[in-house]
Amino acid sequence: MTRSIELVSRETPAPMGEEMLGVVREVNLGLGMEEALHNMVRRIKSEDLDLMVTAISIQQSVGGNLAEILDTIAFTIRERVRIKGEVNTLTAQGRYSGYLVAFLPIAIAGMINMISPAFMQPLFTKTIDQILLVVGGIMMAIGSFAIRKIADIKV
Repeated sequence: MTRSIELVSRETPAPMGEEMLGVVREVNLGLGMEEALHNMVRRIKSEDLDLMVTAISIQQSVGGNLAEILDTIAFTIRERVRIKGEVNTLTAQGRYSGYLVAFLPIAIAGMINMISPAFMQPLFTKTIDQILLVVGGIMMAIGSFAIRKIADIKV
C-alpha cells in the first residue's frame, strides 16, 4: 500500500501530490497508514477524501477488492457533482428572485429620486418615514435571506 501511495505522490501534480508525499513521509517515520491518511483528511478537509480514506481503512481491516471500492467511490463522487450542478441550475430562479426582492425597491426609489427629487423628499425628512424606511429595509433583508435559504439545497 505504501508503494502505491508513493507512486501516486510522484505522479500526481501539486497540491495533492505533496499531500500524498506527506503521507509517505509520516509512514516512513513510523506512523500507521490509516493514521497518516486520517491526518491528511484533517489537513485537507474534504468530504470526498474522507469517504475515500474511510473506505481504504475498512478495506484494509476487512479485506475485499480495493479497485472495485475505489471505482464505486469515484462513481459516487461524480454523481454528487452532477446532482449538485442540476440542483444549482434548478434553484437559479429562486436565487435570482431573492436578489430581485432585495434590490428592485432600492433601484425604483433611486430612479424616482433621480426623476423627481421633490416627490421623495418628504420620505427623508419626517421621523416616522425614516423609521418606516428602516423597517422596510429590515423586512427586505429578511425576505432576501429567507429566499436564499429556501433555494440553498445541500447535496
